[in-house]
Amino acid sequence: MAKKTVRKPRKKVTRKKKTDKQNGKKYILLFVVVVCLGLFAFFIIKDYFGESETFDSNKYFVKGIDVSHHNPILNWESVLDQNITFAYLKATEGTTHEDRNYPYNYDLARKSNIKTGSYHFYTFGLSGKEQAQHFLKKAKFQQGDMIPAIDVEHSPANPYSKDAKYVEGVITELKALENELYERFGVHPVIYTNKDCYKLYIKGNFADNIIWMCDLHNEPSKDLKNWRIWQFSHKGELPGVDGHVDLNYYRYSYEEFKELLLP
Repeated sequence: MAKKTVRKPRKKVTRKKKTDKQNGKKYILLFVVVVCLGLFAFFIIKDYFGESETFDSNKYFVKGIDVSHHNPILNWESVLDQNITFAYLKATEGTTHEDRNYPYNYDLARKSNIKTGSYHFYTFGLSGKEQAQHFLKKAKFQQGDMIPAIDVEHSPANPYSKDAKYVEGVITELKALENELYERFGVHPVIYTNKDCYKLYIKGNFADNIIWMCDLHNEPSKDLKNWRIWQFSHKGELPGVDGHVDLNYYRYSYEEFKELLLP
């Protein structure tokens, strides 16, 4: 007589257990995705916000700094020891402001044989002609100094706007300021700016001016043929100098650098 097959009862898997298992896999997958996205974002942000703190390029040999009252009065002999060729110093802003450290930095920088230039921080909404007059009255210009520069950038005093009339007004008064300096020196002033302000105000309007471009992440584009100075860091560190300073490269050789000097 054949034995009767006894079937073992199947274990019942409750819906709750299945759901917990499925949710566990989802959580693991979600965790992996979040970690990957976090790492990706970290490296993107690090690359975007990171900037050089020292001169580490073998491509550029003419190096410079720029300072204002935000920096202490520098030990300019120590600056010279770091093979710094030139320095731009903030002299004025708007129609009344004078940089308190300018007279001291100017005299000390020149005595150390660093090529010295003066710049004016352009204030939107004020008369360009009056700003030029203020700059010419307060800043110092001697033979062999660098061509005067105009700083064009957004700030709390210079809000960003794409409004057509606003942009037109900024350009109109900037042209007035630029023209006053051109009439005084017979050469077009250098214009310091960044990519945003270049596109809004400078491009197509100041073709004869040398451009001093601030870009903390990339070398200025080759399409911008008239750039000569590249500010690549706001966190420069120089031995013997307290605090951070802005670091710059001149684009070409020292012999060509002389194009930036007043006759």
